[in-house]
Amino acid sequence: MINAFEDIVNVWLQEVHNHFTRSNIVVHKETRIIRGKKHGGGRGKEIDFLSTDGHKYYWVEVSVSLSPFLPSKTIYNKKILDDAKMKFAKEKQTYIHSYICNEDIVKWFIYSPKIFNKRTDEEAYRDALKKENIEAISFERVLKEICNKLNYFGYDAPRQYLYLLKLLRDPNRTLSPLR
Repeated sequence: MINAFEDIVNVWLQEVHNHFTRSNIVVHKETRIIRGKKHGGGRGKEIDFLSTDGHKYYWVEVSVSLSPFLPSKTIYNKKILDDAKMKFAKEKQTYIHSYICNEDIVKWFIYSPKIFNKRTDEEAYRDALKKENIEAISFERVLKEICNKLNYFGYDAPRQYLYLLKLLRDPNRTLSPLR
């Protein structure tokens, strides 16, 4: 399935942070034998991105939606915090350490700022994830940084769309027909 938000985050990792990226990594379920029969196996969880800048490894999970489902206020903060933590599941971490690298990995979680009513709720959310060694990054920040950095009409669709968005947002733009 195509996820435009993940495409934009991929461009952001490459253009703003100069990362080499690998995306949509499937962590297959383990097969186990119970009473002589195989159980489990198949497609498991998915890691959105593993990237490196040549010095450190980064594990990036993206959870952005134009119209996010918002639970009731009584369970709201705990639910969205638990959802973010679940993106960094133990089986994914085991996969990364056994197949990619055994170093400490920087964890980034890209979230939609639309899930918060107040700025204080968003700050508390970021602080709570920081306690779990996860840096929470607003998709709004990602979009601003990539629009500021991107200065060419790229060959792939995400870069083309982002560059056009940048041009359309510029009040001093002069769009001339392509020749």
